[in-house]
Amino acid sequence: MANIFSKLKVNEVQPLTYNSKRVEFDVPPKLKFSFQSGQYITVRRNFNNIEERRSYSICSSENEPLAIGVKRVHDGLFSNYIFNELKPGMTLEVMGPNGRFIKKNEAKLLMVAAGSGITPIISIISSTLKNNTSAEITLLYGNKTIESIMFHKELDNLKDIFLGRLNVIHILSKQGQDVELLNGRIDQHKVNQLILKKMIDLEVDGVFICGPDSMINNVSDTLIENGLNESKINTERFYLGRKPKLKKSERTEVTAEIKSNIEIILDGTHRTFVFDKHNDNIIDAAQAHGIDVPFSCKGGMCCTCRCKITKGDVTMKANFSLEDWEMEAGFVLACQAVPQTEDIVLDFDAS
Repeated sequence: MANIFSKLKVNEVQPLTYNSKRVEFDVPPKLKFSFQSGQYITVRRNFNNIEERRSYSICSSENEPLAIGVKRVHDGLFSNYIFNELKPGMTLEVMGPNGRFIKKNEAKLLMVAAGSGITPIISIISSTLKNNTSAEITLLYGNKTIESIMFHKELDNLKDIFLGRLNVIHILSKQGQDVELLNGRIDQHKVNQLILKKMIDLEVDGVFICGPDSMINNVSDTLIENGLNESKINTERFYLGRKPKLKKSERTEVTAEIKSNIEIILDGTHRTFVFDKHNDNIIDAAQAHGIDVPFSCKGGMCCTCRCKITKGDVTMKANFSLEDWEMEAGFVLACQAVPQTEDIVLDFDAS
């Protein structure tokens, strides 16, 4: 995976709600920057001489200018910078696009989002409806109040343009609606009720779920319990500076007990360094030695730091994004990887 950042000029910073904004970029044709709906970009900036990176999902459809949706996070360095300082004409360093939260040939879709989880979802919805005349989509979307709904107007416009092909079910947790079923949170009980009332059809080609970890787990488990094939479910978990809670059986407490010689292969270049016991993971160790490698969330979610072990062995502290086949093939997340052998070779160019 290339670790290349490009400076992109900001075309527009548009308020969506009281705590969310849409940021549109001007991408020069020479960059040949193309994305698939559902992917994300990584932005980079120095705050007080410390580099910070964040992943933001792309909200625009594939035939529109590149844009991201940003929800303000309390004490969030990047989101507050975007809200308070970022203006049209300024630039941001951008890497990507990356991500595998993308549809294939599915025509009938169930989409589930909560809060800012709508960001990649609306991109998939818009592109699918525009590119596939037979597509039918149901969106289950949870928020606190009507005023907190990101892309509310955009969703209404899509419903008007593609009459009968997009059904949006709004669930509000802190503002009452006339239909009692539409009040509360998107949890196991709510999904079961919606299935029972036939507001959700499980005869779909694919399901895309994005939002808080607990919501994703509840919805996925409930759909599977009601007969949906697990292979149809696609999830995207947002990292907000804290990892999702792991079951005891899923949690791995691991530290390096030996010094390891680490070789990094990136863009055809080989770099080496020594991993000491005081290093937390391979990404942090590489940075400490001045080696710039791809990463973003550092939470085991975004897969930006995905690489393949060609020599040696590591243990991952957590994994929320790699599939079983990838781990069997030797792929790991460098931000979660701790060496277990004296010599390690990690290939970031492997696919």
